Amino acid sequence: MTAPRRALAYGLTVNVVLLALVSLLTDVSSEMILPILPFFLVDVLLASALILGVVEGLADGVVSFMKILSGRWSDEAGHRRRFVAAGYGLSTAMKALFPFAASWPQFLGMRIVERAGKGIRDAPRDALLAESAPPEVRGKAFGFHRSMDTSGAIAGPLLALGLLAWIGTSMAMGDAYRTVLLLAAIPAGVAFLLVFLVKENPRPPAPRRALRLSFRGAPRALLSFVVIASLFSLAEFSYAFLLLRAGAEEGTTGAILLYVFFNVVYAAAAFPAGALSDRVGRKPVILVGYVCFAGMAALLALGPSLPSLAVLVPAFALYGLSYGMTQGTERALVADLAPPEIKATVLGAYHASVGVVKIGSGVIAGLLWTVVLPEGTATFAFAAVTAVVAATALLAWRPPVRS
Repeated sequence: MTAPRRALAYGLTVNVVLLALVSLLTDVSSEMILPILPFFLVDVLLASALILGVVEGLADGVVSFMKILSGRWSDEAGHRRRFVAAGYGLSTAMKALFPFAASWPQFLGMRIVERAGKGIRDAPRDALLAESAPPEVRGKAFGFHRSMDTSGAIAGPLLALGLLAWIGTSMAMGDAYRTVLLLAAIPAGVAFLLVFLVKENPRPPAPRRALRLSFRGAPRALLSFVVIASLFSLAEFSYAFLLLRAGAEEGTTGAILLYVFFNVVYAAAAFPAGALSDRVGRKPVILVGYVCFAGMAALLALGPSLPSLAVLVPAFALYGLSYGMTQGTERALVADLAPPEIKATVLGAYHASVGVVKIGSGVIAGLLWTVVLPEGTATFAFAAVTAVVAATALLAWRPPVRS
């Protein structure tokens, strides 16, 4: 009689749950910041859409570079948690400084350091997560982690929206944005403290290797997948452009509510998508995610000729489905195919390969938005075409085992 409950919880170890709680609180913090970030940069710090793309592109690039380093370091040290704690601590410190930025170049520096903290923690955390769950339900563990992470992404924007509604009537909007940014550091600090409750099993240090952006020792099929995922990353520009588009048509409040809707869909899809990938393989689930992203971008490319909400609501739903299908499942696939002794190094190299492309993605999206068509039509058309090419390549990809 207890078998169904045990089956549902199987693989969700104490470590998996703790890491998920840390991510939930961190995302409450981050997602109080992210939905107002484009408006803070453009309206308060006077940045253009191109600068917005550069800020987010460079931030993603720094994340990627730090992931390759932190993954390698945690393999060589034989420890994961110390790197996870250092990354969360650095991000928390920078978030506390965000509200004091006086110009967009100053904010860019803070954003890069804050994202460096994310880069330090992600690959060791993913490796620790993979090592904390049985291999046969690893997709479930990653999916649960993403669902908890994204549950924080639902609460964060709603909290930011409530705070803006409460304090926005008593102060200028720029000051209201800064107040929300300051309060967002609180849940991040709590998450940082929870990291120290995570237990780590002793493991032998990996041999030191020359530093290089390399997948040496990884199977050829994994290398092919990383190329495909990197191509998709070129299409997958920052969420900030979707918020700019929504804000232009529905205002800041409407944009934040649509962002909450995106995160609801993302959270609802991530856990079942991870569990489904354990049963049917990773590839079909990721492929559906790529197709959903292409559909979202195509809808927004056609958007100016259609009623606003008739485009924005399904577009944000498809965006959430795409994230739910791809974010945790891609990582689980890489963890499946990576040799155990260099798992974190390979996860770091994967994050680096995908994320470095995002620098170009942000710049291309900003240029198309600023120079070609300010409504974003060219930006979203480029994303749709590139995502279709990535989906076609994934369809032709043949993994060595069912993945």
